[in-house]
Amino acid sequence: MQVLPIFLIILAVVIAGYIFTSKNRFYFLKAIILFLALLIFSTINFLIFFGVAALFINRIHDMKLGNLFLLLGALVILSGLFLYEGLKKFNKFHQISEITLTLIEYCIQWSLIYVTVYQSIFNNIAKIHTITKMIKTVRILNPDLLVVIVLPSFISIWIAVVLLKKYQHDL
Repeated sequence: MQVLPIFLIILAVVIAGYIFTSKNRFYFLKAIILFLALLIFSTINFLIFFGVAALFINRIHDMKLGNLFLLLGALVILSGLFLYEGLKKFNKFHQISEITLTLIEYCIQWSLIYVTVYQSIFNNIAKIHTITKMIKTVRILNPDLLVVIVLPSFISIWIAVVLLKKYQHDL
């Protein structure tokens, strides 16, 4: 029996309950939709920018790693500026609340923490048996184990705090 579909159904029901029973019910939904739209546009920006950069990199054979790091930083800033201009234009037609923007920031931060955990697990996939053994023997000082266990706890705590702030109308 697959456990994932059961947990996804439970998650969907619980989230729907939170969304449709709260006073400001669509802040989370708006934030997720806007976050996904920005993610799509940002990805398109990077594909275009990397395509253009690749044309120049193929002509320059002595590209060093530091230069590549700076190039990526420049592309990140350039993409951010394009997204900013798009958000300003979108904001003229449909006002984006500060709460929605804050929730988007949270989604980004939660996603970054989750990707770090995911990367740690899959970088250590061969060691999963070892990590399980460490959990059983309570050797919790291993950094891999701390990343796998503590970071998801941070996300859970953060979600609880955000929901309480929303409940108290501070968010």
